[in-house]
Amino acid sequence: MYPCLSIEDAQFGGYDSSSSGASSPVSSRSGPSESDGSSSSNADEFCPDPYPSETDSPSSSSFVRDGMDRTNLLTEASACVLDDIDRHRQRMLALLPAFSSPAGAGARAESLSRWLSGFCVGWVLDMDASGSRGGAERLPRREVGRRVRAWAQAMGTMERVFRLRHRELTVKQVEALGELAAASAGAMLRLARAVAALESSPSKLLAALDVYVPVSEAFPVLGRMFSWGPSHPVSAAAGGTLAALVDAARSCGRDLRAFVRSHYPWRMPQGGEVHPCVGFWMGYFRCMLRNRISLCIVLGGSGDGYGEDAPPPLAPGAEGGFGLVTELVSCLEAVIEEKSTALAFPGLRQVFMLNNTFAIVRRAVRSDLKLFLPPGWVRAREERMAGYIKGYMDASWAPVVARLDDAGGTKPSAVLCRRTTNRLSAFYSALENACSAQRCWKVPNPVLRGILRKTVSATVVPAYRRHLEVHPEVDIAVGRSAEELEQQLSDLFEG
Repeated sequence: MYPCLSIEDAQFGGYDSSSSGASSPVSSRSGPSESDGSSSSNADEFCPDPYPSETDSPSSSSFVRDGMDRTNLLTEASACVLDDIDRHRQRMLALLPAFSSPAGAGARAESLSRWLSGFCVGWVLDMDASGSRGGAERLPRREVGRRVRAWAQAMGTMERVFRLRHRELTVKQVEALGELAAASAGAMLRLARAVAALESSPSKLLAALDVYVPVSEAFPVLGRMFSWGPSHPVSAAAGGTLAALVDAARSCGRDLRAFVRSHYPWRMPQGGEVHPCVGFWMGYFRCMLRNRISLCIVLGGSGDGYGEDAPPPLAPGAEGGFGLVTELVSCLEAVIEEKSTALAFPGLRQVFMLNNTFAIVRRAVRSDLKLFLPPGWVRAREERMAGYIKGYMDASWAPVVARLDDAGGTKPSAVLCRRTTNRLSAFYSALENACSAQRCWKVPNPVLRGILRKTVSATVVPAYRRHLEVHPEVDIAVGRSAEELEQQLSDLFEG
């Protein structure tokens, strides 16, 4: 009786919201904020929409625009990288004398500050070298993320400058460069230790993963380049920092389920639309998987059932990957179901669950998350959404249609006419109450909105027509024809 919702049909297409309630397909693919109702400004802050609008997508015509061949931008970008390295090389050559043997500590400190400031990371020198009170815990979460990204970019550029240009130097310059590299690496490790010392939080896990990769990749290269042995202060400090980052990431990984279930600062939407936590956490999971290699390393031995011989916990097809991602998404779904109990009307709870389940599935299938979900996961959610539609109809419209049921029995025509009139009055009253409330409910996705409107019309309008056909003796009031009733139902879920 009720439609089976297919995500493949619903995620990109849509229905217009014309006054007639008729549906027409739209060809453009809408972003998350347009089609699933995530209106929070930070709902998906961790990951941008992987499907930008058509005006931003690299279609065949977008490479040539305003007379400019945009394929040249790739070559220009590569040239900018080389120019950037050459610029830093010139700065490096100017600062190397301060790191020669006769130079004093004051000159080295000033030159190191100038060197790091050229990469926009001079602030690392203001952090506590021990990392115990590095100041990162006093920064807003967004600022921590911004600094980590700037730090990672600076670390990569710095390593390339050292690696690509050190062969052009004299022996004495190479020795001075080794001192500069050691001082720079030691200063850069301050941020990594500060991140490891942060309080456990979702943003700390992302920061730890973002920092782990440059430290694990760049520092061994520098060690080989300048012959730093395991006992060298920088090598020893890097090893200790990596161990601290692994411990911090594993601790956050164990706390992730509690984070998903914890209190949210967002206000509960009262119109049944998508809760902001859906965009936040689905974006978080996607961003977490962008660091999947380091995530496999740091969480692979976290004591969550992954032994040394077990497959990587986030390898596509591995049970560990299915277990981690599926469990986190299931935690989110459980939170949404718990929050639905705060809504006043049973039908509104079903609409809320439908909106949020659709948003979760849509964000999963449009990203790499789909690689880590078990077979049949999407199909199970489609069946669940069909159940929400049925639950909504049973709670909101079955009582309305029931007002049209005949009580049965043989009665005089005058009595039947009076009872039929009273029954219609009760039906009209229940209909007006339902429509008045549900016009304020929100179904942001046009496909879901069209499906629900059609389902309501397919249930209510035929029952009303049959009742009028069975009771032709009843005069229909103005504005109460079946067509006008269908028009009235087309205004549902506008919010």
